[in-house]
Amino acid sequence: MGGEAMLQHRDLVRLWSAILGRLEFDVRPHQFRTWLKPTRALGLEGATLLVEAPSSFACDWLTEQLGPAVVDAVAEAAGPVTSVRFVPRRAADIDCPFEDARMAARVSASPGPIGTIAREFTFDRYLVGEGNRVAVSSCHELIESEERSVSPLVIFGSPGMGKTHLLHALAGRAMERGWPLACFRAEEFTNRYMEAVRSSRLPEFQASVRGVRLFILDDLQYLDGKTGTQNEFVNTIDTLLQQGGMVACGSERPPLDLNFVERLAMRLSGGTSIHVRPFCYAERLEFVGRVAAERKCELPAWAAERVANINARSVREVLGAANVAISLARCGELALARLDTELVKLSLELAAPKRVCDQDLIERIAGYFETTFAEIAGRSRKPAVTGARAVAIAALREQGRSNAVIAALLGNRDRTTISQLSGRGREMIEADSGLARLLA
Repeated sequence: MGGEAMLQHRDLVRLWSAILGRLEFDVRPHQFRTWLKPTRALGLEGATLLVEAPSSFACDWLTEQLGPAVVDAVAEAAGPVTSVRFVPRRAADIDCPFEDARMAARVSASPGPIGTIAREFTFDRYLVGEGNRVAVSSCHELIESEERSVSPLVIFGSPGMGKTHLLHALAGRAMERGWPLACFRAEEFTNRYMEAVRSSRLPEFQASVRGVRLFILDDLQYLDGKTGTQNEFVNTIDTLLQQGGMVACGSERPPLDLNFVERLAMRLSGGTSIHVRPFCYAERLEFVGRVAAERKCELPAWAAERVANINARSVREVLGAANVAISLARCGELALARLDTELVKLSLELAAPKRVCDQDLIERIAGYFETTFAEIAGRSRKPAVTGARAVAIAALREQGRSNAVIAALLGNRDRTTISQLSGRGREMIEADSGLARLLA
């Protein structure tokens, strides 16, 4: 076919459709669906066929991974064409003849990342210490190294250790570089996935989260026991890694300690897992100084040292203690005895077991079973819902709630039914380590 004919829109559509038809048999199915199907031919530039892809990242990936196969297919169909050049779609131009391409264009044209990023969490504001130095270095390597870094990256440690700050700093740096990005808490990822399934929009959801260059998932432990979401996540990881993308996660526990399907546990443990640990005294003292400077408060040295001396289990606890001292200083009541009294109160509050309100407890259990509070309180007889209902009743009994209170919480059920389900729920908790940890 000659160049003049190829420049006609109808001929271009017909030609590229024929080329895609051949490529569908030459490349892997997921590669074709994700990368080739959302493309379209634009025209000729000399002997080079210009092909539009959804994003710059997609252009780079197609050139590096499928370039030779595409050139062969084009040469067979178009004769005189000797090369192919992929160009990114303009943000405003989403008029594409294929439905999947329109979907990809909407994703590409999105002005920001998928999910939510706390832009105030930056690398500059992150205090590097002995306990987190390797994690910080690994994040920098993931985003800045010219060579492909080991992925997935899993940063794990106790709550309040700065894992979320580090992940959002990584996301912010990726945004500065113009990378397609998804950043979720595990609960948000689960909710979006479940909503996509319920609304029959799963392909669109998958196209959006699997078309990024960096995928970040925080609070990984939330997926403990959620088999459906775990399978979706591991398939997302596989697609991203095959496309040259990267994955970073935050977790309270290492991957192999979580109740995950084997594929996901192996995929995560096969990447890089790094433990972040608490600050030492000198690092706590420096952190208190940073917090005071950010809040434009001059703490006397003795007060900063007093705060840094607390037996803090996490960065978050040091921050809370520093805020106590700063508040006293600002109202003119910062004295040794008063500060010690407030720090003792804070320590007792932090050490006290936390009570969870009844609705939050039920919603936590609903999330574990991939259902909802409304379904647990309703009349559904689906196995996942009845199991979640029994566990919720047993957990509420452990909190000291009476059958009458539980019955009212769960749709005014019969109290005899509540009593019967409690035993079943207790057996389920004892048999499921993931559930036991969730409710501990």
